[in-house]
Amino acid sequence: MRVLRWTKACTWAVLLAPVIAHAAGYSIYEQGAAALGMAGAYVASAHDATAAFYNPAALTRLDGKQLSVGASWLNTHTSFAGEPEFPGFGVAESMKNGSFFPPHAYWTARFKERFAYGLGINAPFGLGVEWENSDQFTGRTRVTKATLDAVNTSASVAWAPDERWSFAAGLSGLFARVELNNISVVPSTGGQPINVSRNKLKSSYKPDLGWNLAVLGTPNKQWKFGVTYRSEVKVDVNDGDATFSQIPSGDPSFDAAVAAGLPKNQTVKTTLTFPASLSGGVAWNPRPDWTTEVDLVWTQWSAFEKLALRFDDPALNQDIVENYDDQIQIRAGAERRMEMWTARFGYYYDKAAAPTESVTPLLPDANRHGVTLGIGLPRGKWTIDAYNLFLFVQKRSTDGKERDGYNGTYKTYVNSLGATLAYHW
Repeated sequence: MRVLRWTKACTWAVLLAPVIAHAAGYSIYEQGAAALGMAGAYVASAHDATAAFYNPAALTRLDGKQLSVGASWLNTHTSFAGEPEFPGFGVAESMKNGSFFPPHAYWTARFKERFAYGLGINAPFGLGVEWENSDQFTGRTRVTKATLDAVNTSASVAWAPDERWSFAAGLSGLFARVELNNISVVPSTGGQPINVSRNKLKSSYKPDLGWNLAVLGTPNKQWKFGVTYRSEVKVDVNDGDATFSQIPSGDPSFDAAVAAGLPKNQTVKTTLTFPASLSGGVAWNPRPDWTTEVDLVWTQWSAFEKLALRFDDPALNQDIVENYDDQIQIRAGAERRMEMWTARFGYYYDKAAAPTESVTPLLPDANRHGVTLGIGLPRGKWTIDAYNLFLFVQKRSTDGKERDGYNGTYKTYVNSLGATLAYHW
């Protein structure tokens, strides 16, 4: 009976846990190489088809028709050092190095004299976590592997009543799916926990609609300012598969008790919340061949107040508290245009949204400093842009406050390399 009760308690506490909220809280701002060369400070100065993401109002300032296609390579390195009481000093864990390739593609065109439209497909949110030596990983009851995939499609229309102003509005369709693996354990007489089941939640792609508004002002040739708002999107997962696979111990009586306590495979329901964001920027052209810009990006992470989980078996239902904070990024960049190529550089600061008690092995959120370098090579109707982002993530300790008692210090480094190929008609 003790084994049965312990197994159920582990299942209630860890299946899904804060995973979906954390996954939904991971945004990807890498949506164009020219923009990222300037650290994403592009809301006011966007001058290629990626304006469909950064500021659709700028579509009326683009000539003819444009197609941009590209991707980024995100490479991540994360390690963990334990603290009392659990898992304790001396415990060292590592994630498998992650490689992710979020793509983007945009099409823009002018029609009539003062109108333009833009179509886009990108991956504005995502998550990939896999800890090494999962069967022995001290945080395996929280997560061993987790992924979140999000594909966004968008369509926007822009209107310029005169040479100084431009406005835009649009709709987006976001499709998201999630997978989480973890392991349930029970204590043993020897003190070492015994793995008793592998738990998995997996959903198929589910859709929801969002919208955006944007404005671009050009008071003179030297100054521009822009604002873009993207709405919150909530994707309802109403048919996720929760499966529980027993791990045999070799002890028939023990395994029989575990089998009696394992929940049946069943459906789980929840909601993936993708937060609203508001971006604003000011661009200055001190000379015809130079552009500089500073942006602020506000994201409504406070949407993650809690996560409601509803299983076929009501005894497994729970509400997971997150209490994320709204967050502001500061981005600044510059571009120097020369005869044969364009040079770009930038910096941004991204403040952590997760409070200390919500820092977990799934997403060890921390403050980040990003330094970017970029290059553009225009060749007739073709342009290729490339960038590299060096992202320095500050160490983050849970200070003994993590909600489920898994305490330690996380260290993360991320490098991102990307390119965009554009054609102009």
